[in-house]
Amino acid sequence: MIQINCWSQNNLFETKTKPMDINIEMKSEFEEIINYFKSKNEMHAVTEANVRSFIDYLLEQTAYTKKRLSDIIVDLNYETIKRDEQYKVWPDIEFWRGVDDYGSRAMLNYDGGVADVDNQEIIVRDQYDFSTFQPDSVRLKEAKERQAIKIDIAKYPISHLGYYEYRFNAAALFYAWIAYIWQEIEGHKCGVKVKTVQNSTIATFSLNDFLDRDFSEYVEATYGEKPKRLKSPFPRKLTLIELFQRASQSSHPFNPFSNYWRYFEKDGQFKEIGTYEFKTGIREGNFSERQDGDLTDIIIHKDSKHALLYIRDFTNQMINDGWQEKLRPLDMPLMFDENAFQFSYATGIFWTEDQTAKLTTENVIKLENLLGIKLPKPYFHYLRIFNGRQHNTSEMCFPINDLYTIHMNKFYTLEELTLFNNKQSVTKTDNLLIGESIDSFKIGINVNPATKSYGKVFIIKDKKLLECDYSFELFAKYAQHSPKQPEIYAAEQNDIAFLRKRLAEGWDFNTSYQYQDALSQAAEHNSYEVLEVLLKAGARLKFKSYREHMKGSYDDKTMDILDKYHIGE
Repeated sequence: MIQINCWSQNNLFETKTKPMDINIEMKSEFEEIINYFKSKNEMHAVTEANVRSFIDYLLEQTAYTKKRLSDIIVDLNYETIKRDEQYKVWPDIEFWRGVDDYGSRAMLNYDGGVADVDNQEIIVRDQYDFSTFQPDSVRLKEAKERQAIKIDIAKYPISHLGYYEYRFNAAALFYAWIAYIWQEIEGHKCGVKVKTVQNSTIATFSLNDFLDRDFSEYVEATYGEKPKRLKSPFPRKLTLIELFQRASQSSHPFNPFSNYWRYFEKDGQFKEIGTYEFKTGIREGNFSERQDGDLTDIIIHKDSKHALLYIRDFTNQMINDGWQEKLRPLDMPLMFDENAFQFSYATGIFWTEDQTAKLTTENVIKLENLLGIKLPKPYFHYLRIFNGRQHNTSEMCFPINDLYTIHMNKFYTLEELTLFNNKQSVTKTDNLLIGESIDSFKIGINVNPATKSYGKVFIIKDKKLLECDYSFELFAKYAQHSPKQPEIYAAEQNDIAFLRKRLAEGWDFNTSYQYQDALSQAAEHNSYEVLEVLLKAGARLKFKSYREHMKGSYDDKTMDILDKYHIGE
């Protein structure tokens, strides 16, 4: 392998190489991860582009980081580190990275007392270079390239886009990448505790057992006499996918009512472990039995933390027994329990034994008997688990159809359900009131199994009952904090037909959603036709200095269109 060493303008040692086998191996597995999430319909085109850009950033410096890590363990290792004699504590090696960046440098941590390491270059280069100011023409070109990427709205409805925005764990790619390089240089031979740390947080990832701090056996500080030299806990190198799965393990805060799985293969056999509501269970057999194998060895744990630690121990043992972790096949059963349904937000349980607001199954059945109804299964368990969302109000925007969401103010508790509903009204209307929006609209669901609308969400607006397209199951699954509004999306995509329709319906073009309005977004996306429609309707930019400050976003044609309506007013 040919190497050319040079110094950059920032005096950082760079290593330029021909393509490396390690990068070829990692790129193949990165591609497998991307295609897996695309197959699950959990990665739309914009996220895919961002992930690919991030992977390119990592792979471009593999050779550099590999050399730097090799240098570090020569300087910092079991033989060279010294104890702090005042507190009798031995240091851990840490690679500190930024909160919004992955550039990393070497530090020594004496149980909270962090010390810089002299004469050490950075370990991972910064993702973003803020020292160089790009010309407006370059920024505009890059912005247009980003905007040219289109999301398939048939797969990812507008009302779901906020749900998918942060669905993918990009940090796990970084951990998998640096851990893979760490294995390549046999970093375990340095013999001490080593981890990455996100600056100013407790977010750490151990390079000893490749686990988050909530699960790693290598996070506690070491006091007293010199400890034994640490060795690798595994008999072989792990694949990048295995490292990604370990880095992705759900931790604090954890939603124990989501279905969480880890899947392994060996010699034509499969074995997996899953958890739901503090229980763990195992499914195993031949490949041909994957779709219908029964869960066995079901254990009810004290709380979600104990369930997840049990899964950690299980996965470690599987590796030591010769099994290889894989991305879980999509044809496997999703639900751990027949009563489970998927939602992504935390329940308020965190690591505690139970949630004080949680209801028993018997509590909910008593409500059904009192009102003479049969609740749709998703709402039955939503009520049982949350009893009004008293302990988590962070994701309260819910989709009612493919375009729109509604912002909930509250869901009714068990007591409130009996207060706002009675047997006579529910029997007469087939509808159960379950909560209120921030606009004071009443929200409910159809509870008559004999109708086609069973389980559908409805809204009472201006004393009229409006049935929504979505069932409560979809309504609950795609809850989010900051939904994408269809008017904003239409402005970005230059959809003049939709915005004309909304204007005709009385929509106020000055409406702001999460600090965004349609006119400013149309301008930033250089959506010429939409700009004209909105400006003719009376919309105007708040700040008139766009020609001076927006050269990196607005092209010449957008500037000219804006001038027609702003100059002289």
